[in-house]
Amino acid sequence: MTRFLLAGAAALGMMTVAAVMAQPSTSETTMVTTTTPSLSAPVTNSSSSTTAQGATADGDQSSTSGTSSSDSNGNRTETTITNTSYPLSNMITTTKKTTNVINGTATETATTTNTYPASAMIAPAVTTVVRTYSVDPK
Repeated sequence: MTRFLLAGAAALGMMTVAAVMAQPSTSETTMVTTTTPSLSAPVTNSSSSTTAQGATADGDQSSTSGTSSSDSNGNRTETTITNTSYPLSNMITTTKKTTNVINGTATETATTTNTYPASAMIAPAVTTVVRTYSVDPK
């Protein structure tokens, strides 16, 4: 198929040259300017993360980890995960909170999961809350 396209293009080129040679000698210049917008991916400007642990007097233990990042377009993402264990009830609670800010609109998603050991025969309980709000772009 490529040979047929190339042969057709060559024949068209020869016919065009022959037609131009047969024309009276006039010249016309057409200038076409095309601009292509520059598309580039946003660059991450900053990112950070932190981790902390703690315990209370009654034996509850907690561990929290958080990260945040922002890019050159002003978009931000913040994520925090907290695991808390309650030894008196054997329950473990995991909370994940993510906030994405894109073009001045923040979407916050908070997911809480309560789990027990398998021997308790209690199904995990999962709750997810999504909240959207406007923020002042910086």
